Amino acid sequence: MSDKPTVGHRRIADTWKRWEMGAFEKPAPAPAAAVAAAPMPDLNHLRKEVERLRDAAQARGHAEGYAAGHAQGLAEGTDAGHATGHQQGYDAGYAAGHQAGYEHAAQEAAHLQTLAHACTDAIESVHAEMGQALIALSIKIAEQVLRSTLQTYPDKILDLIHDVMQVDNGKEALLKLRLNPEDLDLVEHYLHTEGVSGSWRLLPDPTIERGGCIAETTLGSIDATLQTRWQRVVASLGHQAALEGKA
Repeated sequence: MSDKPTVGHRRIADTWKRWEMGAFEKPAPAPAAAVAAAPMPDLNHLRKEVERLRDAAQARGHAEGYAAGHAQGLAEGTDAGHATGHQQGYDAGYAAGHQAGYEHAAQEAAHLQTLAHACTDAIESVHAEMGQALIALSIKIAEQVLRSTLQTYPDKILDLIHDVMQVDNGKEALLKLRLNPEDLDLVEHYLHTEGVSGSWRLLPDPTIERGGCIAETTLGSIDATLQTRWQRVVASLGHQAALEGKA
């Protein structure tokens, strides 16, 4: 085995050379023949390569411009769509709210009108009822006054007898006068004083309330009972009321 170092399969001694100062000198120019022998570039290929690069740049610019324009248009369209949709929604909501409010107001107005009519009817009914109640109260008070007057002044029946006598004062017929037994003596004394006692026949009738009478004359019967006279008075007031204690 050899002791010399090797590089690859070649020995170092075979590749080593001594360094000399002339190694820094400018290399000698290549022979003219070598320069002339270098190949000329292919102009067609170069032109095609330039066109390819230009087309690629144009296509890339077109794509980038389209993408940017699409993004900008999408953003602007979205904003415009949102604004238009918002305005349309606002307009539709306002119109729907206005219509709903109008219908609700119309319903409330109809309801208030119904209430007003009901209140008017109720007031009229109250007035009518109050009027009837006042009439009934007035009749009640008048009844009490009448009874008190007849009890205090029983001779008030004489005014009634006087009026009855004026209806038929013929002396050729015998007239009948039906009275309450308690009024009999008072009326008989009155007829005697008037000088017509012989023309009238007095008949006691306990069914006739004191202060009234029934006269039977040649012209017919005269119902002057207190009950009948009372019904005529209250009927003139547009009311129906029987004298208390009598049918």
